[in-house]
Amino acid sequence: MKSIKNIYTLCLTGMMALGATSCTDWLTIYPQDRVVEENFWEDKNDLEGVRYGAYRQMARTVSKFAVWGDLRSDSYSINSVDHSDQKSRDMYIEIINGMPDSSMTIFDWGDVYTTINYCNKVLQHGEEVLERDKQFTTGEWIQMRAEMIALRALNYFYLIRAFKDVPYTTKVINKDSEVEHFPLTNQLVVLDSIIADCESVKGKARNRFTSRADSKGMITNCAIYAMLADMYLWRGSLHEGRHNKMGSDIVNGEEVSHNVNDDYNKAIEYADLSLQSLANQNAEERTGAGLGSSSLETLNYGLANCDMIKNNFEGAAQATVPRLEAHREIFTYGNSRESIFELQYSVTDDIENSIVNSLYGFSNGTHLMVNKDALDALYDGGITGTGDNGGMWDSRLWICCQNKLVTGNSSSSITQAQSGYYCMKYHTPSLNFLNMDGTSSNREIRSIQYTSRKWNNWIVYRMTDVMLIKAEALACIGGQSNVNDAKAICNAIHRRSYCNFRDASKIPNTVTDYRSGIGNASGSSKQVKAGTNINVTLTEGIMYVMNERQIEFLGEGKRWFDLVRLAERCSYRKGDPDDPREPGVPNGQTGMSAMVAGFLGTGGNQSLATTLTNRFKNRYGMYCPIYYMEVKASDGAIEQNPVWNKSKYEQ
Repeated sequence: MKSIKNIYTLCLTGMMALGATSCTDWLTIYPQDRVVEENFWEDKNDLEGVRYGAYRQMARTVSKFAVWGDLRSDSYSINSVDHSDQKSRDMYIEIINGMPDSSMTIFDWGDVYTTINYCNKVLQHGEEVLERDKQFTTGEWIQMRAEMIALRALNYFYLIRAFKDVPYTTKVINKDSEVEHFPLTNQLVVLDSIIADCESVKGKARNRFTSRADSKGMITNCAIYAMLADMYLWRGSLHEGRHNKMGSDIVNGEEVSHNVNDDYNKAIEYADLSLQSLANQNAEERTGAGLGSSSLETLNYGLANCDMIKNNFEGAAQATVPRLEAHREIFTYGNSRESIFELQYSVTDDIENSIVNSLYGFSNGTHLMVNKDALDALYDGGITGTGDNGGMWDSRLWICCQNKLVTGNSSSSITQAQSGYYCMKYHTPSLNFLNMDGTSSNREIRSIQYTSRKWNNWIVYRMTDVMLIKAEALACIGGQSNVNDAKAICNAIHRRSYCNFRDASKIPNTVTDYRSGIGNASGSSKQVKAGTNINVTLTEGIMYVMNERQIEFLGEGKRWFDLVRLAERCSYRKGDPDDPREPGVPNGQTGMSAMVAGFLGTGGNQSLATTLTNRFKNRYGMYCPIYYMEVKASDGAIEQNPVWNKSKYEQ
């Protein structure tokens, strides 16, 4: 945390051993009997030290969150330029090609369980500290308890989206002798548990802290509502793909009834509560000394509690340097008025957000390029098309899908530095346009200079994420009114970044199609044929949301999770084989095949679609293999993902 380094250093020095252990034993979340804890939990400072340590530890896991949540998606291809980190590059190539291996350390979940153990330790010792420290109030403990329960839930949420079934415990691990072999718990059981946990503490955390860095870098009520919206959207999707809209599922051998639309309506409800809470947080900050952002213009495009930072494109026809206020505030500066929860980095924190240089950016050390073919399909005329709805007018692509990476400003000395398209979102780019005079049909980046960033915050939830969670839930419920509302949300987000410097009047309106559905220029329903006798209709509303999320969150570790959720939702089909671990439940082959054919098989990846479909086999192919050392050390308690059931050491 940026504002609490001194407290953290003083309070957590002795406790760091509690999570920093080797990965040779199961879960890797326990200490090596180094600390006599009875002498530690004396006052509020001790408790706060471990609380802050949980956030610090989570910040160390971002590289895994990014790979788990994004790497296998349709948004990227491997940078063709060799570089010094060849081992990682080779690993990423294997993962993208549908060949993840359980020997890859990127799938070691130990760091996440370390964060969970920090949370559990605060929750275990909070009551005793409350008794001992009379300066520590019951109200403070209630708020801290809500934070830690929600932060623990968020880490489990990452795990079940990445691995499906995972070990689940709320028990603290203090000593080697307390290590138990926790078995895998069904994804839906874990999801039900963390939803119940978040429901139990909603409204009980802080609305905001005295510093903006803490309000954005620690769990607030706004963040808990956002998490609940996301979790309910996932639960509705998982149930819909197992037994359609209404009915019952068999979970761990027990029949569980559900109404999918109830979950989608809950997602909408909590999205609205999160947006309202964020609006209240911003309103309170404007009245606080030195905390406000009143100089920033905002627009909501007719949507309640959706005051987005305005990009001032007025006069763009005469400009040579674009003004991208929203990008600068959200990503370069961080902790913007649109932020809900982001993990904090700084030089003094001594934790680098190295993933922004490793995966995204432009240099010989960058692993990923942007898949132009996939993004072309999102716009009429493609991402460089000259039509008024084309991608050339979307200012997000000037940063997130840029191929004119050149040096020098003189027209006689332009040098192409490296071919391909790159995501510069987390860097500090300085752009110059060649043609911004309103007469040319081309938007050409003449030069780009950027500063490599090691300390950018990693955004977990922000305003537009919650808006699009709501839009997706509306589209899932269906009906023309809900679809129109979902499209209006998508259009508002797009309009914030739309700059037609030839004709500013041609901004998209709130209901008219402005972009194509994938493979369908009209933007209407798309029939995906994914193998023999597998046809899945992706509706207009769903396609709008999927398209908008892909552009808005490019490089933010979300796209693969979005595709998995879509595939799970589309997986219900009578006649499919049973799930390998859930008798009576379709194995997910229908949704998985449709997702691969409709998204992973686009453009340059077309030749890979058949290979991926055959290799994935069922829904488990969409999830990560479990690190082989965890399976080995569990004495049979943990079973490997049935699709990735062998590591290269076992073949």
